[in-house]
Amino acid sequence: MKLKPIALALICTGIMTQPVLADDMSELRAQLKAMQEQMQMMQKKLDAQDVVLKKQEKTTSEIKHQQANRRKDSDARAVAHQVADSLSVGGVIEVVANNTDSDGWSGENASDIVLDTFELSLEASAGEWVSGNVLFLYEDADDDNLNVDEAFITIANSEVTPFYLSAGRLYVPFGNFETNMISDPATLTLGETREDVAQVGFESEGGFYGSAYVFNGDADEAKGNYTSLDNNTIDNYGLNFGYAMENDNFNLDVGAGYINNIATSDTLQDAVGEIGRCAGDGCLDDYVGGLSLHAIATIGSFNLIGEYVTAMDDFEANELSSISSKKLKPKAWNIEGAYNFEMAGKETTVALGYQKTKDMYLDSETTDFFEKAWLASISVGILENTTIAAEWRHADGYSEVKNVVGNDFEDEDLLQVKLSYQF
Repeated sequence: MKLKPIALALICTGIMTQPVLADDMSELRAQLKAMQEQMQMMQKKLDAQDVVLKKQEKTTSEIKHQQANRRKDSDARAVAHQVADSLSVGGVIEVVANNTDSDGWSGENASDIVLDTFELSLEASAGEWVSGNVLFLYEDADDDNLNVDEAFITIANSEVTPFYLSAGRLYVPFGNFETNMISDPATLTLGETREDVAQVGFESEGGFYGSAYVFNGDADEAKGNYTSLDNNTIDNYGLNFGYAMENDNFNLDVGAGYINNIATSDTLQDAVGEIGRCAGDGCLDDYVGGLSLHAIATIGSFNLIGEYVTAMDDFEANELSSISSKKLKPKAWNIEGAYNFEMAGKETTVALGYQKTKDMYLDSETTDFFEKAWLASISVGILENTTIAAEWRHADGYSEVKNVVGNDFEDEDLLQVKLSYQF
């Protein structure tokens, strides 16, 4: 803020209009000089105030900017906390040492230590109704690939309704496949099916559960002696129904499942695809349905498992097996009994099992397809979330494979020790 020169001129003019003496002029000059000095001091004060005001404005602006940044940081932290609160992370690491003693089966005796399994699961909930699940899986047979094993969305709220909807990549509810062994049960080898699915289901408070699902499978149906493959549509479906109850000393789970095309199982669709009846594509003359039954009971310290998976009709000759021209109707059984107890203060489980299959001699290059097997295992929880288990399995091969490949193909003894950690 500055005084204008015209104001000073008016003052001077008013004074000069009156006659003054020389002394008065000298005094007037002194007064004017004093006034100029006072005005200069006032101007300096005004300039200093302007500087202070500008600093205050700058400070205020910086404070507002900092407050805005703090709000953004607070919002970001709130979102991060919300995501963290809704996200569950889990996983499994399994390392297996094995020794194989083969009598004409794999052609050699072998031993190895492998990273058998790595799983990483993520589950996130968006409110009370929607959740998402992702499971990354590495298995020793996958050539060091980490795959998206499951990824699906679920819309459900058990407090409002027993019904739910799931859509995405998941294992369809055909078969149960529970086991106390290291080895997969033969029922899983036959029936496990992973597809991109839309599924509706329910879980009632009374223990009843069930679902229905649809998908477009990879083993398609081609009429007319395999001359065409034009039904690449959503024409595969399945149903399951069961009952589960839990008491202090008695738990029970019984259930049944149906699928209209059992050849979409992970094992059978590979067999159909390798044969390639439809110009290089895997297809069937007609779909063959599948049936699964299971019953699992825990009575005190005892656990009993019984499961049966079967095709409901014959596959045509040469649709499944490259080593037989017969019609095949594959099926598998798994029966297990286990006892849980404490040994030296550690939770321990011992189990015995018997598995049998029929018409599962799909090829001569794998030991996954045995006719029958006896199994025994023991597992001990040595540390928190850490278990060590050992299993012996004696499996007998199919005589049909023996006749084709021309070797003994009699039996195989497999000893496995597994160290697993869950987090």
